[in-house]
Amino acid sequence: MNPPETFVLPRLRLRRPVPTDAEAIFEYGSDPAVAHYMDWPVCTHLGQIVESLRRRAIYWESGEEYYWVITLREQDRAIGGISCYVRQDAAEIGFLLNRHYWRHGYTTEAAQAVVGWLLSDPAIHEVWATCDSENRASARVLEKAGLSRQGLLEHGILRPNISNQPRPAYRYAYLRKDE
Repeated sequence: MNPPETFVLPRLRLRRPVPTDAEAIFEYGSDPAVAHYMDWPVCTHLGQIVESLRRRAIYWESGEEYYWVITLREQDRAIGGISCYVRQDAAEIGFLLNRHYWRHGYTTEAAQAVVGWLLSDPAIHEVWATCDSENRASARVLEKAGLSRQGLLEHGILRPNISNQPRPAYRYAYLRKDE
């Protein structure tokens, strides 16, 4: 798989992160409202982001994970991120956005671009994601990106910013039909 380094969209640009993105990413990664439904604890120091960016570069090169920061087209400051993990014929996506940019459709625009790119590869037969059963905003983004709710994972995902026990999560997917 040969992922694009950049997506240029009507209002956004998705691009590979660079070390100078660390402060902007820390701004939303350390925000309890943004991290609330994430499967990682809220960030407490900038070094966590610096290390994450270092690992993401390694994962990109190995093909393990592709991660893009979300920026407004006219600015080059990270306002969010979107990633995908590709395993054989399936890909999982995930995303987050600085809360100052919520309710503008930016996450949907980014998710539609990444899902569209994934599905342009005939080897990908499924694009999927999970979201906490209470996270209505992310569920709506997934639906607008073309994924359908497949079911409820009763003890689905650990959300350390909410509970130390796994929480119910919906599984969403787009399944390519055999042609």
